[in-house]
Amino acid sequence: MDKEQVIFSICFVTILLLLLLGFLFFVVLLQRAKSNRFINERETMKTNFNEQLLKSQLEIQEQSFDTISMEIHDNVGQTLSVLKVQLNIMDQQEVMNKTLLAEAKQNVSKAMTDLRDIAKSLSPERVLFSDLPEMVKHELQRISQTGIIRVSLNSTGDERVIKNEKKLILFRMMQESFQNVIKHANATDVTVNFTYDTDNLKIEITDNGKGFDSQSSTCKQHGLGLQNIVKRAAIIGGKAIIESGADIGTTITIITPYE
Repeated sequence: MDKEQVIFSICFVTILLLLLLGFLFFVVLLQRAKSNRFINERETMKTNFNEQLLKSQLEIQEQSFDTISMEIHDNVGQTLSVLKVQLNIMDQQEVMNKTLLAEAKQNVSKAMTDLRDIAKSLSPERVLFSDLPEMVKHELQRISQTGIIRVSLNSTGDERVIKNEKKLILFRMMQESFQNVIKHANATDVTVNFTYDTDNLKIEITDNGKGFDSQSSTCKQHGLGLQNIVKRAAIIGGKAIIESGADIGTTITIITPYE
């Protein structure tokens, strides 16, 4: 092998090595960029999740205060007003009316029970230590007290534990769904189905209200409550499907992994 061939071979090998090093350097940079992007996306998801968690906590608290205010006004206030009338009547009578006294005692007991229930609902531990179906059952009972909407709650499969953070967001999503039914649907029936599959929890909220065009631009632009449900479902790693049509009611399906 002459001198020129040796030099050519050395140059050729050197170029190959430089190309290989360049390729390896590019791969390293690409992997680092992917890693940084993954870290940033994870931090963004974590931030969004924490923001939604805080927002859900505040909204649940606000909803609880609104409910408590209505219960004090409509239930406790009314009971105490009746009790006041009964005591005035008894004060004006010369002979004790035992029937009226018994009714007054019942009203005192009812007011005390209502106040005890309200005190329990003020406790933040109610949400933390109650399971999701129990919390939803309480909400449905409150809705049914209006006497306008009939409610039902069903469950299929073995109930699974859900982390408190995810449970709070799910509960707020369901509250949002119920508020839509009360304010906009003109429904007379609401059914909630919990289905515990192997990997996912599926929640279906169905009403028999007037419905709407779920594909319309008006719905997408102005249905902020529905948009919040879809957004929050994505943040907890799940999805929300909204199906509706004029005069056929609405079904909101929430599917989310347990973890």
